[in-house]
Amino acid sequence: MEPKELEAVVNAWILAQETYGEIGLDEDNPWPIEKVSDWHLEGNHELLWQFILTTYKRNLSASVQAMLAAGPLEDFLVNFGEMYIEQVETLSTKDPSFRHLLRGVWKNAMTDEVWSRIQALRTEIW
Repeated sequence: MEPKELEAVVNAWILAQETYGEIGLDEDNPWPIEKVSDWHLEGNHELLWQFILTTYKRNLSASVQAMLAAGPLEDFLVNFGEMYIEQVETLSTKDPSFRHLLRGVWKNAMTDEVWSRIQALRTEIW
């Protein structure tokens, strides 16, 4: 996916999260939410990782941050945590914003090892 295409998905995903449930939003799952969900189902871990890296750096509201943490990031760690845990650890030690995002992640179906390593990175939870 080209960077401009990824930016378009990120922008639309953020907008969908900000406007979800408002009058005029007829869809249960707007296309950007479905798109990110499809990436999980298709096992497209590198694109998901790029989506997460691009999205968390934005100036997100607390509710959108919570949706990113408990949605795409948590699902990513469930499905691909063993492959990416070292990158997650490295990024969280270098970037307080990413470490903050980990506070909104829950165990879900993560392996015990990935979960214990995530817990070690979190100073508190939301």
